[in-house]
Amino acid sequence: MNKFRKHIFLFCLINILFFNDALAQLMTNSNIGITISSTAQITVKGDIQNNASTTITNSGTIDLTGNWTNNAGNNNFGTSTGTVVLNGANQSVLGSSSTVFNNLTLQGSGTKTLGLNTAVGGGNASPAGVLNVGSVVLNLNSKTLSVTNSATTAVQSTTGYILSEATDNSSMVKWSINSTTGIHTVPFGNAAAVLIPLTYNLASGNAGDVSMSTYPTNAANLPLPTAPIAVTHIRDAGGANNSANMPDRYWEIDMTGSTAVANYTFTYAPAENATNGNTNTRVQHWYAPFAAWEAPLTGQLNPTAQSIYVPGASVSGVWGSALSGTPLPIELISFSAKKQNEKSALCEWTTVSEINNDFFTVEHSMNGIDFFPFDKVKGAGNSLQILNYKSSDNNPFKPVSYYRLKQTDFNGDFSYSKIVSINFSEKNSFAVFPNPNNGNFVLQINSDTEKKYSLQVYDVLGKLLDNFSFQTLQGEQNYE
Repeated sequence: MNKFRKHIFLFCLINILFFNDALAQLMTNSNIGITISSTAQITVKGDIQNNASTTITNSGTIDLTGNWTNNAGNNNFGTSTGTVVLNGANQSVLGSSSTVFNNLTLQGSGTKTLGLNTAVGGGNASPAGVLNVGSVVLNLNSKTLSVTNSATTAVQSTTGYILSEATDNSSMVKWSINSTTGIHTVPFGNAAAVLIPLTYNLASGNAGDVSMSTYPTNAANLPLPTAPIAVTHIRDAGGANNSANMPDRYWEIDMTGSTAVANYTFTYAPAENATNGNTNTRVQHWYAPFAAWEAPLTGQLNPTAQSIYVPGASVSGVWGSALSGTPLPIELISFSAKKQNEKSALCEWTTVSEINNDFFTVEHSMNGIDFFPFDKVKGAGNSLQILNYKSSDNNPFKPVSYYRLKQTDFNGDFSYSKIVSINFSEKNSFAVFPNPNNGNFVLQINSDTEKKYSLQVYDVLGKLLDNFSFQTLQGEQNYE
């Protein structure tokens, strides 16, 4: 059958389905080009499957009650501007090739599920297509839904919602917002059908593609996010687990643009309230390079009991939330000590933000266990910028001086840094710290040349526990 006859055959099939309202379980298209005019509607009471290079130039409407399957090796619709209506019960978008719908309207009942990455908004340079979720559920199913229309109206819903909820943040809406200012709302909902929309309100700049996802946790705020960014802790200022003060949900917002400034509104369900209440909840951003939580951006508000408005955000990544009285603090970025000369040491540390930070106490020790303060440095209170501090110890202990930093809040809460050390002994010396220890220790060697050492470790009864060799370089090295 030649191409012309294929077109005639298909149009006859379409006419039978549409004009005679025949009930078909499957409409299969292969190696064919289909054209649907702006005044035409094709109604299929069943599935549509497009195989082997099939293309559809759709200026009208395709209405189906079954699944949509694209095995054509292309996006099916090219740059055409028509509408597809999923108008059945439970339906899926399937296939080996991703479909780029222009207008996609969800009707009927049940859940519409993505079986592969899918796009809405059309393939035009200036797309006009809209996703209308209506009153049904769109399950992302660990897939990415791309919205190529930058307009604030490109995603619409009434009582329906988009289900994200994958703990690896793989169920994602990627919206090409670019420089279109205004309120872009993703109508997320949870598995209990509670609406939890996430709003990205671009104020200025170019956001590029904005990817958004969210998922719930248990009462201990687990599991922690692992992808695309890993969170390693939810400790409070005293180092204790802060989950009792955190609503049970995380969010991921990533932007490909670098100049965007936007206002975010996060929402969670009443059943996800923190164990210790729901008063003045604030969101915080996880700063991955330093494995720490940043201080809450100023100006946050609670428009409703379970929503948090954040003005002036400009960073990508993971967001968590906590009661304002018990925020997730940022940890110390760095703390180090180095020998200035044989009679003094210089301690240096850096913070990227501070929450209610009153002062730092710099402490030293001769054994790594018993510490004594030698300097007190005023903190910045509350800061959202990187700050550097330093302190000199003019009376270090010998042969080894150990250092740690104590940070104290205005309310008296405090936490400690890691312990670091400096060897003030002569060349070719070594030290073990802490001493005594529980089997975990650091061997510090100070050598004037490159040397090979053999180390044996015995218990108190003289039993050999370990035996190994290693090569040192000139100068001071630590071995754990």
